[in-house]
Amino acid sequence: MRRALLATAVLGTALAAGAEDRVAVQASRSGFKPNAVTVRKGDVLHLVLTTADGEHCFAVDALRIEKRIVPGKPTELELTVDHPGTLPFYCCLEPEDEAQRGRLVVTE
Repeated sequence: MRRALLATAVLGTALAAGAEDRVAVQASRSGFKPNAVTVRKGDVLHLVLTTADGEHCFAVDALRIEKRIVPGKPTELELTVDHPGTLPFYCCLEPEDEAQRGRLVVTE
């Protein structure tokens, strides 16, 4: 199940995560893949952040998260969101670049 989930996350543009799932998110100059991740309120989300072309950053202001992503070294992040809503994420090295933005969708 987890291998299939990782493959889907890298190839798709949106992904729903279940409790205790690992989701691979790849950052590049053309944006995040997937650019949307859906998780249920209260579930633990494990993100595995990688880069395709150079140093990037993964930032979620609403959760006070900012993680560097460097080539050749996955950055792992675990989070639990306790309220529903849509939380934007972006590359903090290129904050004005609309292509380098995505969203974390938290459902009931």
